[in-house]
Amino acid sequence: MELEGRINPNSAPAASLVRLRGIGMSRAAAIVAYRESFRRSGEGGPAFQGPNDLQAVKGIGPKTVENIRQALKFE
Repeated sequence: MELEGRINPNSAPAASLVRLRGIGMSRAAAIVAYRESFRRSGEGGPAFQGPNDLQAVKGIGPKTVENIRQALKFE
């Protein structure tokens, strides 16, 4: 997959996140909710700096991350 077609989990809406293999609406919504909660906490910086950071979201484990790693971009 070329870089242009990759999805940034720090900014993509749930409708885009569901295009990722193994990510349905509930997981996409959980990613968005986690990201918004992270921003509200005042941590600074993006919620997800790399693929493995997605494992902080309930329902996403190592296997899911491995399946979607190539479809992600972080900037």
